[in-house]
Amino acid sequence: MIPPLFLDLKAHHSVFDMCAAPGSKTAQILELMMADHLKNHNNESRPEGFVVANDSDPKRAFMLTH
Repeated sequence: MIPPLFLDLKAHHSVFDMCAAPGSKTAQILELMMADHLKNHNNESRPEGFVVANDSDPKRAFMLTH
């Protein structure tokens, strides 16, 4: 859970999380990006960035959808 804190994530960034399952780190990345968006933009606009969450283990990747 510490690595996302060192990324200096912004709402306009594109992030590829290659080891996402079970998803806690991915959720933290999304929260940091959204916090930046809410701090710097009005609530009516949408963030421009996105996160792609992936994992090479099918069983772990399955957990991302649930």
